[in-house]
Amino acid sequence: MKSLKNKKTIMIVIICFVVLIISGIYLINPKLFKLDKDKSLNSIENQVYPNQSNNHKDLIEKIKSTNKIGVYHDYHAESVDKIKPVYVKDKNIINDYLNLLSKNVKKSNEEMSGGSVNNQKLVFYTDNETIEVNYSYDDLYNFGFITYKGEDIYLNYDFFRLISNTQRYSPKESSIDEDARKLLKKYNWTPSFLIANHKINISDDLKYAPEKGIDEVYWAYNLQFSKSIGLDFSNLLGEEVNAEVYYLLDPLPDLDTPIVDANAVILRQNKKIVGAYIDSGILNRALCSLDRKSFKEITDLTIEDYLIQNHIDQNSKLNKKVENLSTEELIKSYYKSQRDKDVNKYLSTLDMGAIVSLLDPYEFDIQAELFNKLDENNTIFKHANETEVLEVKDNGESNGIKDVNIKINILKCNQITIDKGIYDMIVSMRKNENGVYKINSVGF
Repeated sequence: MKSLKNKKTIMIVIICFVVLIISGIYLINPKLFKLDKDKSLNSIENQVYPNQSNNHKDLIEKIKSTNKIGVYHDYHAESVDKIKPVYVKDKNIINDYLNLLSKNVKKSNEEMSGGSVNNQKLVFYTDNETIEVNYSYDDLYNFGFITYKGEDIYLNYDFFRLISNTQRYSPKESSIDEDARKLLKKYNWTPSFLIANHKINISDDLKYAPEKGIDEVYWAYNLQFSKSIGLDFSNLLGEEVNAEVYYLLDPLPDLDTPIVDANAVILRQNKKIVGAYIDSGILNRALCSLDRKSFKEITDLTIEDYLIQNHIDQNSKLNKKVENLSTEELIKSYYKSQRDKDVNKYLSTLDMGAIVSLLDPYEFDIQAELFNKLDENNTIFKHANETEVLEVKDNGESNGIKDVNIKINILKCNQITIDKGIYDMIVSMRKNENGVYKINSVGF
């Protein structure tokens, strides 16, 4: 028993001795014990990635003191000399660049496709010198490389996503509020910069009717994404909110592949966060909740089915008019509404899947960051043709879907992908909740 007591005493003495030594070291150099709250947003020191070449290590060492980056990026530019650069001076965003640049990956087995950006450049302004680096990337196969001292260095694709999105960066409005950063970090999202910050009204009600536009559609399904993480803004219908759109360094979940770009939309009222969800912002508008759940995981329905079951205005006069049209009359109304630039009549010819697809802002402006303003300049009528429907052949339906062959004469065309003339087209139509066929898509 006495022996056991002696052993305990010795152990206590040893522990006290170790604590004293550690405390002494801390007093001499407290930096050794400093915890990095968010390593992804801090320096690239001590980060080691496999297979870094000497040139890559040399570049990383030289750009550690970067205080400004000139980003030369234009998807359609024929020459880098014709590109007007975006200059990034924000320390946090510079660190995002440096961190991602340090993450080399294996060389891609894919060849550059037609969807690629080639031989554009970044300029790093450091305390000692100015360093230029060329880069190329492919947004079809999602890979890219920088060229430094004649060597192609393949990097994590998130680096090239950041480059392509930096054109949306505004130095005057780049800061990220701490509560927004904290909320996003809770769900493992890392915001890099603010894309847009503007006031917008939530729809008065969430019932879709073509004569009202499509705002109700947007708010109806995004409310479900926000509610799933405990932010229910259904009590704010008709009220003004502040909408903040952040570019995220993290890609969308694999379920949205090949779409990878992710934005966070955060809604505020009286400075308090009242809503939040994830949005790709472009092309097919992949979406998920902050905890990366798809709409079907949350509601057990697709977005289209959910909207049809819960958010259709049954008193819509335009929808009632369409119900009395034949297939041929509906298709002719579809083309005539484009020629006349009649947004509401155009919407009345579309099924819910096509309506949802209209929420993809192909070209960015301050209002289109949330959803399209359906006008003739920016959205659905930008490439509308003057078209005469010559023939309609209904092929019959199967499981609520039918394909209709049509022959059209394009009289006037402002699209570079098609000329004037007579074409055979296929119109895909779906039966809606009232047994009426509406247009889902049109193609060759």
